[in-house]
Amino acid sequence: MSVNARITNISRGSLHDGPGVRTVVYLKGCSLRCRWCHNPETFFRTAEVLYAPMKCIGCGRCLNVCPKCHVLQDGEHTLLRGSCTGCGRCAEECPSGALSMSAKEMTAEEVLREIRKDRHFYARSGGGVTLSGGECLLQPEFSAELLRLCREEGIHTAMETALFVPWENAQAVLPYTDLVFADLKLPDAVRHREYTGQENGLILENLRKLTRVHDCVTIRIPLICGVNDSLEDMQAFAAVIDTMGEGLREVELLKYNPLAEGKYQMLGAPYTSFGREAQSNERADALVIALQSAMNHPARVFVRK
Repeated sequence: MSVNARITNISRGSLHDGPGVRTVVYLKGCSLRCRWCHNPETFFRTAEVLYAPMKCIGCGRCLNVCPKCHVLQDGEHTLLRGSCTGCGRCAEECPSGALSMSAKEMTAEEVLREIRKDRHFYARSGGGVTLSGGECLLQPEFSAELLRLCREEGIHTAMETALFVPWENAQAVLPYTDLVFADLKLPDAVRHREYTGQENGLILENLRKLTRVHDCVTIRIPLICGVNDSLEDMQAFAAVIDTMGEGLREVELLKYNPLAEGKYQMLGAPYTSFGREAQSNERADALVIALQSAMNHPARVFVRK
């Protein structure tokens, strides 16, 4: 029987989510609420209507299919989200793309057909497919099935996870995963709960298990301005990283992404800014040196620029 999942996006030609040229599949649903998240459309498992006001041409077709959710007055369109059930009929009728849905229901085979389109790029670059989200391990049956199908076709597989899931979810997917990117957002439980909505005990427990049973793990630390990007923070991260197993190969620092505000506007959701610019290259390099020098673990530390 085919396994379904809600997919928010299939991004082709990625160069930053594993080796080579990759196709990244974004699954919907996440159990964390990171205040800096740049994929807020993946928070919930249900599909939402996205509204881009700059694309609206004021045609009124959305009113015809759903007058209780749409108001058009003096050429100004308003989406009444409190009445919206996410049925998607208004998005189907919208000719300009101002209204769209945040996710599409797809089977593993349907996603695989999209992945196959770039097989020649994978072969030439050493690339493959990466599952992301949201949290792909909240849908372990789909993730395992899709990665298994990719493996059968000789396609390199990777996944990105925050690991705030039961360990059994990870166990179901790991046999079909060549590379794991695991987030480490904050080293202590109190601040982790403050900024993500959950403590990090389960995450750290899963990380330690993961780095002892899988031989190709990269920890990713998203650097958030004023939250976890001080020299003192690097020392605290180092103490946590030193408890990991031999499967941890690299620690990647990700500079702050300040470009997510538009996504929150399309969702009608509040946006929290941690600055209008990412850390400078010089600052990021200093954090790499500070973290590497504080670590006893042999994993390589680097920053994506």
